[in-house]
Amino acid sequence: MRTRRPLAVAHRGDPWAAVENTLDAVRRAVSAGADAIEVDLRCTADGVVVLHHDDDLRRLWGRPESVAALTLAELRDIAPAVPTLREALEAADRIPLLLDTGDPVVATAAHAELGRLGAVAMFCGAAEAMAAVRARDERITLFLSWYGELPPSEGVLGAVRPQYFNPEHRFLSEEAVAHWHARDVLVSCWTVDAADRRGELLAWGVDAIIGNDLNGVVKSCAERAERT
Repeated sequence: MRTRRPLAVAHRGDPWAAVENTLDAVRRAVSAGADAIEVDLRCTADGVVVLHHDDDLRRLWGRPESVAALTLAELRDIAPAVPTLREALEAADRIPLLLDTGDPVVATAAHAELGRLGAVAMFCGAAEAMAAVRARDERITLFLSWYGELPPSEGVLGAVRPQYFNPEHRFLSEEAVAHWHARDVLVSCWTVDAADRRGELLAWGVDAIIGNDLNGVVKSCAERAERT
């Protein structure tokens, strides 16, 4: 199972051109030619799935409140640029979103929202959250995010059944890429913003690159496709 062209995946939209995880960032990622757009998910106190990475609003919006402690209306009063998942899907148009969460509750809420909207997306994140989505949907595309040198256990792989193994790029090697391809699993990695490292990873056969330098990622993936 191999992709014809490596996927250029925008990290939190286009965070070098706009505030991450906002509609502006999503639209800019579309314009930049992203093949997919990774966004982070949280749930508000009234159960609405929104785009935001951190537990609280300090880093981006200068407020101490937790997203989970606020209703959507309260969140909109404090940080009106935080979009809902529904709004982000509309802004992405035909470019698929890669929905990132490590929380099984948020993951299943997002999956339910996709069902209500009749929308299609992919998921990435930690094993417990991905297993919760897989239990609901056998066909959905999952990226199993990974955070260390030791590989996931067979139990984890059996519960998630990921189409993509998705570690931090510094834990990848050419041998590891070959190993996952031999298991019929595609390989993605994050967050790659150095052109020389992108070139090395793509030469090894990595199938998707997630990065903040979106123009660079799009260019590297296109150049690799031209050479193969």
